[in-house]
Amino acid sequence: MSKATGSGEFALIREFFASGFPRNQYTRLGVGDDASIVTPPAGCDLLQSIDTQVADVHFPATAPAHLIAQRALRCAASDLAAMGAEPQGFHLALTLPNAEHEWLADFASGLRDAAHELDLDLLGGDTTSGPCLVISIQVQGWVPAGSALTRAGAQAGDDIWVSDTIGRGALALPQVLENPAQFSGLARHYYFPQVQTPLGIQLRDLATSCMDISDGLLQDAGHIARASGVTLELDAAAIPTIAERTDSRWLQCITGGDDYQLLFTIPAARRKEAEALREEFSGIARIGKVITHNGEDVLVQENDHILTLPEHAGFQHF
Repeated sequence: MSKATGSGEFALIREFFASGFPRNQYTRLGVGDDASIVTPPAGCDLLQSIDTQVADVHFPATAPAHLIAQRALRCAASDLAAMGAEPQGFHLALTLPNAEHEWLADFASGLRDAAHELDLDLLGGDTTSGPCLVISIQVQGWVPAGSALTRAGAQAGDDIWVSDTIGRGALALPQVLENPAQFSGLARHYYFPQVQTPLGIQLRDLATSCMDISDGLLQDAGHIARASGVTLELDAAAIPTIAERTDSRWLQCITGGDDYQLLFTIPAARRKEAEALREEFSGIARIGKVITHNGEDVLVQENDHILTLPEHAGFQHF
């Protein structure tokens, strides 16, 4: 493979990242200066999040570069969707073991495609050399002041919902590891998770809590439970999983992560409003209820029995 044309970090930025990305109307200054300048609309809160992905931890290092880029930006943008934000832009920090022209061109192509689909302006970033590929993406967007969805706010009596089927990303992992270049079937959900931005925006005036499912349904349900001071009681039969309840992979579906669906709570009194969302978001499902905290963060019940849950209910780095 050939090295990137030109010389050094700044030539790399000019060649691959200085053009071709969507431009947000609120961006005053983007790629090419010491910092970006963005003027948020009046009456809005700015929401920001950062996500880091490391080769052979979050994705196979040998996967095609455009697939790596698609996954990285989509996973980062999912945090904005979880808080009901309108997306605005992102910063990219890229650590490269080498600067191969073909790889960078493919990566930039995938990143541009994802940015256009997600409506995210590339605002700037940094490139450096290092022993392995590391991608850090900071995303930002906004909501009308005071309307952001958070993990806190779920109350006893609320219904628990998910935006769509759980487990596709987790069950795709063996296929992805065996053939990183293949992105059909379940692997497509791994590389191209569908960011739930439109649903998140509609939930701003309806949900009491919300987050995206990145590390496993059970583990992430625990985050809402602890932030809200409640217990989330899930109905095993109601959870829409890619594997049937009798399948040996069912537990993997609810603990494996990489779903990037939304998990949210809505007052039972507003259930009809929640059900009406199915006209636009056909996959949403009611999977349980919030109860007063009883010493457990998450319970899964089946036929009036409480299931024994694994000690590690999701992905953790440490």
